[in-house]
Amino acid sequence: MTARGQHIGLPRVRLALIAISVAAGIALPFITPNTFLLTVAGLALIYAILAASWDLLIGFAGLVSFGHAGFFGLGGYAAALITYYAGLSPWFGLPIGALAGGLLGVVIGVPTLRLRSVYLALATLAFSESLRVVATNWYSLTRGSLGFNLHRTIFRLSGEAKSGYYLVLLIAIVSIGMIYIIARHTRLGMTFQAIRDDEMRARALGIDVIFYKVLAFSISGFFAGLAGALYTHYVGLISPAELGPTITMLVVAMATIGGIGTILGPAFAALLIYFASELLRMIGATYGQIAIGALLIFFVIVFPQGIAGWLARLRTTWLEIAK
Repeated sequence: MTARGQHIGLPRVRLALIAISVAAGIALPFITPNTFLLTVAGLALIYAILAASWDLLIGFAGLVSFGHAGFFGLGGYAAALITYYAGLSPWFGLPIGALAGGLLGVVIGVPTLRLRSVYLALATLAFSESLRVVATNWYSLTRGSLGFNLHRTIFRLSGEAKSGYYLVLLIAIVSIGMIYIIARHTRLGMTFQAIRDDEMRARALGIDVIFYKVLAFSISGFFAGLAGALYTHYVGLISPAELGPTITMLVVAMATIGGIGTILGPAFAALLIYFASELLRMIGATYGQIAIGALLIFFVIVFPQGIAGWLARLRTTWLEIAK
């Protein structure tokens, strides 16, 4: 097979896998109309958006964030609080939650992006934990640790599970598709990668590094906030736990196992891991955490490039054998 044939083959394989996955998602309610499974599938899709948004930040812009739960939780709280206190239609909650996440990206990015590596990660974690403390203690606004569930929602889990699932599926496909296009097929994505690969060279080429880093945080925060707003409406509840480090660590595991720097890898891994964690939760919450931790260690040691990297190497091996 020629080099040109190899180059053309990969997009075709990727498109085929995407088409099969979308078709499976559409067919799921007909295959298993069980409300519980549809609910878990909807939540898995929300985490797929969140994992893809984190991958855009670290995999393409090279920015390490351990506070991604802050974007997720703030988007959820913004969607719920504005719907309840302003008396707005719950449909406004989704864009407002997304905008809140994007704005938080600017708020975090401007004062912290002169930091690097572990210092940047700790700074983002501190922002997220500060939001969690505020949400826990501002009882008159957020109802504290009880969680906020007074808002009207687009759907309730006890209602039309199928229609709710399809709405989440549509938003997830559009969101992950947009993240992928930004990262892979725009000049903005190429600029992010240039900064990630060599920041000093990017500066020498005239790229405003700080501006694009803040922009990366803002775009990533926008989609993470959208995921949080969608979660709040889907579940009908938002609590300080959604601002905690457990959410961030779960997303880090999803992206690492799926393959950092691929967008689609973390999204697919999020679906698998969330399904698995919910099934293990029925046995015991501790077992799920142990299993995810063990799986993360396995992939870091054996397949450091994640599922996407393993599939790419497997395809290369097949092509060499075919020659």
